Amino acid sequence: MKGKAIVISGTLIALLVALWWLYRQSSLPVLSPSTPPRIPPTPSAVLSPEERRKAVVEQVESLLSTPITFYGKVVDQDGYPVAGADVGYSALDTFMQPGSSYRGKSDETGLFSITGIKGARLSVNVRKEGYYFIDGKSNAAFAYGSGPDGYFREPPSQHNPAVFVLQKAGATDPLIHVSGRSYRIPRNGAPVEVDLTTGQRVVHGTLRVEAWTEDHSKDTKQHYNWRCRVTVPNGGLVTRQGQFDFEAPLAGYRPSDELVMLQTADEWQPQIKREYFIKLPNEIFGRLTFYMVAQGDHFFEIESHLNPQPGNRNLEFDPKKTVKSQKIGISGTR
Repeated sequence: MKGKAIVISGTLIALLVALWWLYRQSSLPVLSPSTPPRIPPTPSAVLSPEERRKAVVEQVESLLSTPITFYGKVVDQDGYPVAGADVGYSALDTFMQPGSSYRGKSDETGLFSITGIKGARLSVNVRKEGYYFIDGKSNAAFAYGSGPDGYFREPPSQHNPAVFVLQKAGATDPLIHVSGRSYRIPRNGAPVEVDLTTGQRVVHGTLRVEAWTEDHSKDTKQHYNWRCRVTVPNGGLVTRQGQFDFEAPLAGYRPSDELVMLQTADEWQPQIKREYFIKLPNEIFGRLTFYMVAQGDHFFEIESHLNPQPGNRNLEFDPKKTVKSQKIGISGTR
């Protein structure tokens, strides 16, 4: 839904810009369906404000009434067709309204299509249970009422359908899942420790975070030095590279990772996000999403998945198999 809202909002803004531009002109530009509304052609006639207003409304309505025929195909990460995938369409066919939504499914060859609808833009997304949605590969937006640009793609044809990719899920094990936890942290390096089996802040945890931040100025645009250290006591962590990398490595773990942001950095920012594999005491493996925000409330967020079976490195998650945290005990003893 969020992606759909962004697509529709962006398109409406483009049309509103076109509308504003036309109202400010002393003559009427002629728009064709292949001409982006934000780049009007040379005026061809001088009209009164009322005539301009009427013409603009007619042009916008024409854009929103562009016939749409769409062809797509769903495949998995290896290129094999995905049958029975749910297809969602969102057409921008009304002005200052959300637009019309349609549903469909892919056939046994992964193909799907829709025709007989209208709109200036069409956004498409595909999903199926047992598969992962990949942002940018499982969804796309297409231009019909005006030409394609950096975001809206050229409409596909029956012989060259748009390809959408879903990642097939693998075998899963019951995992302990801590999600969406946020923790305020001092700017002077005082540690905050968290128990990754419960997400609770504790004295001696399985995760320790320290931060040093020099944002003394009230000017939010001023750059400053800051750094933080992420430590797994009596264990270690290693960078996790891929979204679908679910098997923790056997080796390569280090006790901590230090994230440093100097005020002179070319791409300075007040926040950093990292993905890690972690190894806890008792050969417990997990993965951790860590997000540090070194400004404002000055906090960090985590999401973690732990496999409670000692030595088991599979960290692919099925929410239906979530392990209750109280069933096991893991502590960062020192």
